[in-house]
Amino acid sequence: MLLRTVRFLCSVVAAFARLVRELRKAGVMLSACSPSPVAILSAPTVPAASPINLIASTPLPKRKKTLARVAILENLLAAPPTTLLPPSLVVGLPAKVSDVVSEAAMVEQQQAAQSLMKKASLAARRRPARLVIPVGDDAGEVAAGWGAAAAPAKEADVEVEGEGFSLASRAGPRHAMEDAYAVVTDADSQLAFYGVFDGHGGRAAVDFVSERLSKNVVSAVLAAAGKDTRCEASSSGDDDAVSAAIRAAYLATDSELLTQHQQGASGGACAATAVVKGGDLYVAHLGDCRVVLSREGAAVALTADHTCAAEDERARIEREGGYVSRSGSGVWRVQGSLAVSRAFGDGALKQWVISEPAVTRVPLAAGCEFLVIASDGLWDKVSNQEAIDAVSGGRSRAASCRDLVDMARRRGSRDDVTVMVVDLQRFVR
Repeated sequence: MLLRTVRFLCSVVAAFARLVRELRKAGVMLSACSPSPVAILSAPTVPAASPINLIASTPLPKRKKTLARVAILENLLAAPPTTLLPPSLVVGLPAKVSDVVSEAAMVEQQQAAQSLMKKASLAARRRPARLVIPVGDDAGEVAAGWGAAAAPAKEADVEVEGEGFSLASRAGPRHAMEDAYAVVTDADSQLAFYGVFDGHGGRAAVDFVSERLSKNVVSAVLAAAGKDTRCEASSSGDDDAVSAAIRAAYLATDSELLTQHQQGASGGACAATAVVKGGDLYVAHLGDCRVVLSREGAAVALTADHTCAAEDERARIEREGGYVSRSGSGVWRVQGSLAVSRAFGDGALKQWVISEPAVTRVPLAAGCEFLVIASDGLWDKVSNQEAIDAVSGGRSRAASCRDLVDMARRRGSRDDVTVMVVDLQRFVR
């Protein structure tokens, strides 16, 4: 298309050159007959006999005239329509030749516009489409144990500050909230119960355990204390009445849960509890919730996670005819299903996932400062000593709980995170 346009313009220029030659001849003839106005105007500087005076004020060498013609042709191709030819030349052209030049300019302008549109279309096709990423909504999550819907993510945080304890909890983004807690205090009898629970497979089990276990434990401990007020060690030297009562309360709660949810219930719950009675601290747990004591600023783990990674737990499961396998993510699981080896519920795995807790008795002394009781959402990302240091150096107990939840989140925890800090100083005699 451009080549045809150039050829057309060249023909226009050639026609214009022929017209100029005819005009020159006519001018020579007129000058021979009578004085020409153009000759009169140019006579003082240029000889009248030179026909070049019609175009230029001074004679140009032959070579320069050739270059000038080439320059005119380039201008026809590159210049806008209004500047394709000098006005003096366009005005002097015949009507048909002027129309031809104007039509050529319009054709050239249309072709340039089409070229720009084509380039813009190609650029638009190469540009990737804009990605629209939807924002997730956690409105469906419910905070178990508190009986309140956690609609927006910002409102899913739970913070509690009670008598001798503080708590912060945040739901994970993967599913509905499955953590819970329970606190029972009695200032007159110097008896207190604190617990953190982590459910799995739904909220039914954790709701039941958080409500029933505290009642069962307190009742069993009060009954045991009535039989042996001094809580002296038994003949085995490893157990006492309070520890036995706590263990029995755990087993009774699990039995109640399985009886109530025997119709196809597959969920369960882990737990970590602390009971203060008679100047002693009794810590019991199932699963991977954990209790850590701060003793003069040093972290003392009072629980050992009940997971299939522990050699003694794997050996116990295999003795009972079960098996433990390692998943693709490197987590050991009972029967290829559950990562914890002890828990409430889980009726389908009850032969291997038992509910007998580990119970530890610790005499409260002057160096016992506080407890950190938390679900595995914290302990998967924060070490025992880091948790103790965060509470020791925190602005307050409540702020320390929030800081620990935030720390676990920043480090990538996507699980529910519940942290409780219990002040032990008021129980130290």
